[in-house]
Amino acid sequence: MSELYSLVQRDRQYWGSRGGITLTGGKPFFQPAFAAAILKRCHDAYVHTAVETCGEVSRSFIEPSLPYLDWLFFDLKQMDPDLHLEWTGHSNSHILENAKWLADEFQGRMVYRMTVVPGYNDQPDHIHRIGSFISSTGLKEINLLPLHHLGREKYLLTGCSYFTSDFYIPTPVSMQHIKDTLEAEGITCYVGSETPF
Repeated sequence: MSELYSLVQRDRQYWGSRGGITLTGGKPFFQPAFAAAILKRCHDAYVHTAVETCGEVSRSFIEPSLPYLDWLFFDLKQMDPDLHLEWTGHSNSHILENAKWLADEFQGRMVYRMTVVPGYNDQPDHIHRIGSFISSTGLKEINLLPLHHLGREKYLLTGCSYFTSDFYIPTPVSMQHIKDTLEAEGITCYVGSETPF
């Protein structure tokens, strides 16, 4: 942890007034003691802290980090439990329970995220279900991320076969339509990297 913190301190001068650290995937909360330790060290040094999570972890893994966390980005993929299980190999029930719990318990800023995968989660009825779920948790923000295939070359460089190229990238028009649909339901949407964070 000390080695990582020294890297944080080394680069801190380059961030400007709005910089900080983000712990991201794999699942950072799978290392609960390490995550809490580095977040606390940074928090105590007035470094802004954030975590990106899919929420598929025990609450006991998340709780130690919460006092030292400023922002939490929470991934939503699919509201239908059967489709979620089919496409990810995991049920979404635990994920949705954690989302509701964090919306109540977490004192920082929590923003939902959804990677838009055409044919999987971009249908109008699903977008309405996403909006209803977000509203039910009392939160009002989502970051919509268009699917990309930038990892394909990394797979090839490591000698692995890329899992699929069958999914097409959503168009700007379709992303705007999803944004408009959610914003009509009172959800603030940020598309791609056009975000205030």
